[in-house]
Amino acid sequence: MKNFNVWMLAGSCMMGSMTLVSCNKTEKEASAADRVKVEQFLKQAATNDNFQLMAGMMANDQTESGEVGALGQKIYHVHSRTTPVLAEIAKKKDVQLPAEMGSENKALVDSLEAKKGEEFDQTFAKVEVAAHEEAIAFYEKADKEVSDPDVQQFIDQILPVLKEHLAEAQELQNAVAQVDKAK
Repeated sequence: MKNFNVWMLAGSCMMGSMTLVSCNKTEKEASAADRVKVEQFLKQAATNDNFQLMAGMMANDQTESGEVGALGQKIYHVHSRTTPVLAEIAKKKDVQLPAEMGSENKALVDSLEAKKGEEFDQTFAKVEVAAHEEAIAFYEKADKEVSDPDVQQFIDQILPVLKEHLAEAQELQNAVAQVDKAK
């Protein structure tokens, strides 16, 4: 009977070590999944920044409205400051960021590039409302799904600014619509 107890004790230790191996594997899988989420977030955030930088510059160049130019300048200024922060986080996480803005955003830029004056203003306001709604949804989803502290800190700093830009873009869209109705 004494040998049976020793065997049971040895068996429970083996079970314990099997559990540890299993827990370790789960931790690695969770860590790998979080790394993928971090990489996806950083790449999409950089793509968004690239688009906003271009749209902001275009607003300065192609508008006749001080309101559109002011919002474009503000958007450009903010994203010119977030881009290096994203690059720093990406470097730390060993993630290669895209230099482009993606095909959908490129199509929007091409559409904006073809417009001038009031037509540009209306399109710019509409595009900025949609882009900021999309960006806010993306950041809020990442806020819930990504546990990386660097990404969380970035989201905490940028999400309120994106919401502010959305409100300003909505006001601009309404103002531009009023100018169009007055004609």
